[in-house]
Amino acid sequence: MDGETLSELIMTVFMVLLMVAMAYMMKAAATGQIRRNAWIGIRTAALTHCDKCWLLGHHAAANKSTMGCWLAAVIMAAGGILSTLVTLPGFVHPAALMAGLAVMLVGLFLGVRDGHRAAAKIHAGQRIVSS
Repeated sequence: MDGETLSELIMTVFMVLLMVAMAYMMKAAATGQIRRNAWIGIRTAALTHCDKCWLLGHHAAANKSTMGCWLAAVIMAAGGILSTLVTLPGFVHPAALMAGLAVMLVGLFLGVRDGHRAAAKIHAGQRIVSS
């Protein structure tokens, strides 16, 4: 195994573990294991407005966000394994990482949209301003 292949394998493992960690954090925030805080979770004014908004918003966002993270992990792992086992053009591995990142972002943005809609129903008619 040459140095380039090893670095691609390390990058793939790191990115897959990052996606798994993000999926876990989304589920933990959605189930109340991670409470409203300044570091982990969806950091928007609507979802950090109160504890009820935090929990309901993350619960609404969890399905699409975690699905995006898991699909991204699969895409990244498949690209990394395939580029390690088979001789492919040099762009395949970075393309798989970028495709996985794009899938994760789409899932996250769709989840945030659902979370905002859920939080808006809690405080209907109130203007939510970050403090």
